[in-house]
Amino acid sequence: MKIASLLLVTFGLLSFTGFAQTYDEFILEANELYQSKSFQQSSKKWEEAFRIHEGFSSDYYNAACTNALAGNSDKAFEQLEKALVNGWEDIDWMQEDSDLENLKESSRWSAFIGKVPELREEYLRSLNIEMKNLLEDLRMQDQTIRLLLPDVEQRFGRESKEYSWFRGDLMSRNDSVVLMKVTEILNTEGWLGISEVGESANQTIWLVIQHAPLAVQQKYLPVLEESVLHGESKAQYLAFLEDRILMRNKEKQRYGTQSLWDKEKKVNVIWPVEDPETVNERRASVGLDTLEEYAANSGFLYEPDSQK
Repeated sequence: MKIASLLLVTFGLLSFTGFAQTYDEFILEANELYQSKSFQQSSKKWEEAFRIHEGFSSDYYNAACTNALAGNSDKAFEQLEKALVNGWEDIDWMQEDSDLENLKESSRWSAFIGKVPELREEYLRSLNIEMKNLLEDLRMQDQTIRLLLPDVEQRFGRESKEYSWFRGDLMSRNDSVVLMKVTEILNTEGWLGISEVGESANQTIWLVIQHAPLAVQQKYLPVLEESVLHGESKAQYLAFLEDRILMRNKEKQRYGTQSLWDKEKKVNVIWPVEDPETVNERRASVGLDTLEEYAANSGFLYEPDSQK
């Protein structure tokens, strides 16, 4: 199994009339049951999710892994095929994934692998390849410099001139170039959805807007909301962006996705959250794990008592 990483004029995802909340709640439950090795129960949650709306490629892939482990070979093969025609790209991982061992021992595996190029071609024909490639190039330009940031911090220190120049000057100049290109796309093409450019390229738009100036974020948040409502972008993106805007406006966030560096404590501290008692319900509605798990996994400090 390979879980994706793994980022309004009217605020509030819970006000959606759409399917994303319920779909994401089922996906979260399915993944939790998978982690506890309750594969048959997890399989049923995947089925309930897919009854609501068509899944993303990573969801179909994870459902296939769950069904393979549960011994549901027919469903596993069906969902693997759906993963491929919806954009699953990591074929090497698929062939190595131990979750699929039961399928690899099946006589159907060789025939399925033989179909992969055809399924990939079917998927690519459905996309705007020019925009897909452009956005994925912009993703590389945007993210590579961020991947280097921890090395700069480790080598020179967070308070050093070198770190300040790298993050404040070099990264800012690079962000401006990438943002200009992404906003050109948004203004001419709209928020290109997963069915148009694939999951990675669609996510690129959110990644770039997530660290854009506040006015830009506020301008395009309703555009992302519309994309999420139509199942063309993930609800988690909207949660992260909504929280970022609230934090920048010095307001409490709703989902607890944002943190700020505390110079005295030398750690990122979760920005205050509205109604901490119910934050995990809101997080579950968009497919996020609990705030406590998120903070622990990210190395952030979250102190619910001080939030009050």
